[in-house]
Amino acid sequence: QKKTSFRDYITLNAIPILIEVVFILSCLIVPSSYLIYTNALFYFLLLVYFLISKDLNLKEWFRSFKSGRKYWIQVLLTFLGFVLTFALTRMLEGFFPNFEIGSISLRRDSWLTLIVFSISTIFLPAMTEETFYRKNMILFDSKKAIFLTTFFSMLLYALEHSLSWWGIFLTMIWALPLSLSYIRTRNIYVVMTAHFIGNLIGNGSDVIATLIHWLS
Repeated sequence: QKKTSFRDYITLNAIPILIEVVFILSCLIVPSSYLIYTNALFYFLLLVYFLISKDLNLKEWFRSFKSGRKYWIQVLLTFLGFVLTFALTRMLEGFFPNFEIGSISLRRDSWLTLIVFSISTIFLPAMTEETFYRKNMILFDSKKAIFLTTFFSMLLYALEHSLSWWGIFLTMIWALPLSLSYIRTRNIYVVMTAHFIGNLIGNGSDVIATLIHWLS
């Protein structure tokens, strides 16, 4: 197997990284009330880019659902790892309540913002984040390449979610089971599906709770 050159690696990831840099800068400049829109724009731009570049194939992802028992066992194990690391980070937050998380606040105070929140936290992240941070960023050229590119991908994933050192550390923990699953299975759709299920349950519950609060 031909090794990926540094130039090819940068070329492959340059535009997504640039989109992320602009997004991070927007989090420092744009008023907090508008961050829900810049967050959605970030994912939308990545989605469009990956569809145009053909790094993401939605038909293949949907076809993977019919892959059989082994596929869904891998999805389940990845999902459980995702849940366990999320629970671990919640515990760590409780142990160190004075540490700043630095997470991006996404307001949900209208039907429009709730719809934007639903799309940008449930449907888009699994497709775009797994294509970007796992499929495109993790190289299998050597053990050293796997380690370095996995760490770099986890760091970028964390920077997209938080702007404090403590929040970055916690978010990198979230990324660990997703990264390990991709390295082990070499199947991005396993990780994508597990990630989607996690977001559907976690952020979907948030959407439902908001609706109940509004309608009560």
